[in-house]
Amino acid sequence: MAPLKAGTELYRFHDPTFDGSAYNPCKGGLTRFAPLRLPSGDCLPTLYAATTLEAAVWESLFHDVPHTAGPKSVRLNKVTSRTLSILKLKHEMIVAPLHAPDLHRIGLGRADLIETLPTAYAETARWAEAFHRGNASVAGLQWTSRRCDPEQAFVFFEDRSPSSAWRVTERIDVGTAPDLIEEIRAFGRRAEITLTI
Repeated sequence: MAPLKAGTELYRFHDPTFDGSAYNPCKGGLTRFAPLRLPSGDCLPTLYAATTLEAAVWESLFHDVPHTAGPKSVRLNKVTSRTLSILKLKHEMIVAPLHAPDLHRIGLGRADLIETLPTAYAETARWAEAFHRGNASVAGLQWTSRRCDPEQAFVFFEDRSPSSAWRVTERIDVGTAPDLIEEIRAFGRRAEITLTI
């Protein structure tokens, strides 16, 4: 287990109808560590975030871009329909790190949890549930971003790190922020990704 210090700043893109620190109540498609269920079968809401703006772009807006050489594209409206929130942690939390040495301890590797294809998401989500059940102090999971290393990505569990644990320091509707769109375009150019109409 590892402490995540008070004052840590994280970035997330989300549906504009959500508050910046709102958790996803098990809606939407499968992701690596969601949707999650409690032993009762009830939803365990989650919140994804990353340590930098670029990592948040890759973990959300560019998440489904294939790993292929050459030109690729993302629809501009996928980008402009999202909201960016910058969150600051109000008090220290404990997260379970999913780095290679930590995974080795439980007989897993990055290929088992972090480098998997979407076809394995139903299984990787069960691992997140197991981490949640296994230690009542764990507020979330931390790993090195698959799409934007060496930055860190996180998923937080609402029952251990409620919305009140975060302060939203900035909220930007991407469609109204041309400078932010240009930053996102620049991140895409590193991998020959173009934003298309």
